[in-house]
Amino acid sequence: MGRKYLFSEDADGRVREVKVDPRHLDKQLREERAAGRTPTVLDEDERILFGQLVNGLNDQR
Repeated sequence: MGRKYLFSEDADGRVREVKVDPRHLDKQLREERAAGRTPTVLDEDERILFGQLVNGLNDQR
């Protein structure tokens, strides 16, 4: 099992990375949702692919 990354988006569209506690990930997700934020969990491979996608979109501008 690889490392997990938790990103949290607020209502204004700002995204921040939240340190993940693997033993309490479910609790962290519930807390983010309760605070009105949208949590997204990515593993290492998904994070790399997402970064490449964003870079590709930025290059098209």
